[in-house]
Amino acid sequence: MLNFTVTFFITIVNFFVLFLVLKKLLFKPVTSFMDARAKKIKDSLAEASILRNEAEEKAARYEALIAGAEAEAERLVKEGEERAKDEAKALLEKAQADAAEARKRAEEAAARESEKVRQELVGDIAAFATEVAGKLVGRAAEAEDARAAEKLVRELEAARAR
Repeated sequence: MLNFTVTFFITIVNFFVLFLVLKKLLFKPVTSFMDARAKKIKDSLAEASILRNEAEEKAARYEALIAGAEAEAERLVKEGEERAKDEAKALLEKAQADAAEARKRAEEAAARESEKVRQELVGDIAAFATEVAGKLVGRAAEAEDARAAEKLVRELEAARAR
């Protein structure tokens, strides 16, 4: 059987006293330390969740800003291209108009010069014809003969032009 002696009871009392002392000295501080640690971890997790949500919101705003900037850049590039095309078209049209105007002035100048040369040539031909006729007839050419020869050359030229 079991033999219960005084030492057994003293050991049991010792055990309960030690249990109460350890509970008072260690269990409450360890429990409060563990509770504080758990609260700190819980707060850190909540703060991390808040920071993550803020970071996601900032990332979403950043993405929206990037998309807006890209759309704006694309719009500006298209506007620039259209403006460049319009300016190139306007420059081309102006150059063509300038070229047509220069050609018209050159043609008019050539026509004036041609008419001037033709008038000089008519005068020279008339003078030459008068001189030749005078030599053939044997008399000196007079002013009236020169006018008649010039009139004849003009009539021949007008007939040829028809």
